[in-house]
Amino acid sequence: MRSILTNRMVWIWVGVWLVTRAFIVVDVGFWDHVSHLRLEDVNDYDTWSHYLTTAHAIPSDETWQYPPGAAFLMLLPRLGLGTYGESFVALMLLVDLIGLGLLARLGRQSSNYTGVWVWLLGMPLLGSLPVLRFDLVPAVIAIAALVVIHRRPGLFGALTGLGAAIKAWPVVLLFGEWDRQRLIRAVVAAIAAVALVFLVTAIAFDDSTSFLGEQSDRGLQEEAVATAPWQVRELVTGHSPDRKIRFGAWEITSQPASTIADVLNWLAIAALGAAAVWWLCRVRAIRNGRTDLTHSSVSIDFVFTVVLLLIVTSRVLSPQYMIWLLGLVAVVLTAGSARLARPAWVVIGATILSTSAFGSAENTLIRNLALVAATVDASIAMTFLLRRPPIRAEAAAAQEPSESNVGNERPSTSMPPESQVLQSK
Repeated sequence: MRSILTNRMVWIWVGVWLVTRAFIVVDVGFWDHVSHLRLEDVNDYDTWSHYLTTAHAIPSDETWQYPPGAAFLMLLPRLGLGTYGESFVALMLLVDLIGLGLLARLGRQSSNYTGVWVWLLGMPLLGSLPVLRFDLVPAVIAIAALVVIHRRPGLFGALTGLGAAIKAWPVVLLFGEWDRQRLIRAVVAAIAAVALVFLVTAIAFDDSTSFLGEQSDRGLQEEAVATAPWQVRELVTGHSPDRKIRFGAWEITSQPASTIADVLNWLAIAALGAAAVWWLCRVRAIRNGRTDLTHSSVSIDFVFTVVLLLIVTSRVLSPQYMIWLLGLVAVVLTAGSARLARPAWVVIGATILSTSAFGSAENTLIRNLALVAATVDASIAMTFLLRRPPIRAEAAAAQEPSESNVGNERPSTSMPPESQVLQSK
């Protein structure tokens, strides 16, 4: 503890965090005696939390599209001392600070603090969005899970399940675990965490699975990557596409848009299938002596790539999705591997355009093309990683962060002895 308090860099981080987060709070409207607070979705959370406490049921509004864990998260600010909006912003700032601490811990293990600075300076690029959406919570939970991946499979799985119970996407973190014994423990812990949340929700509220139907009925949101043809047409002709508000977002209304939305469902499934194939190939390569593939940095890069694939094939791409990506980018750039540094920095560049993308066909198109480029780049890098010839253990240790620095992974009992690994070469 004393070493932390006397560390000059820690105090620099704290100072930068205080300054940048003060700008975010000002952007919300605090300390502004002229205009009112711009709480945006927090007002909806306030309404929903009131409904949860009075009706003891999940809101029936079509805009409710969240797993039941989000209900408990929205109730927490009601326990605060101030108004709901003040308590919610304070809660998100606390979560944000926890994320900074987790990245600092990971940076200490890898002797690389790039991700800390990405977190400090990247979040303000999204303006007030990080403290006005609850997406920061599953993002920080995902960071915590990746910090302990391969070392504590039970905790890794429990954190993954908790994140998925709030927002579904963290479930793909399970792709990062390659060892089958650890994976089984992680999956069991994840299922237990999700089941516990659903059980408590079923007791406290009614119809905790209604979000599944709302998600499946969504159409093509105007900010999704697949809307590029409409954005190009708007830039050329000046005519905006026909659209209407559905499920709390603007969706393009046309038969081609509906068809593309259906196709995207299959593309997302195909992306998950490709991820499963990559996972199997990784396990096989490790058994054949690819010890370089056992490192946590490979798992982190893979998870980042899978999330990118799911986002670019999604019917929906809300600005808050960039909070997820920014958290994963910070972990990728901290974990010690430069494999996906380029797509990670491209995502950071896309983050700059996210808050100005809404209502601007040009910014939306550039942002989405950047995400596609990052996805293709990351996918190619991970594919070529598998195609490398077996590397001796000494060379692998030189290329990747040491196990004592990143993840402290223990060799799996399913791994062949070193002598067998060398003989296989």
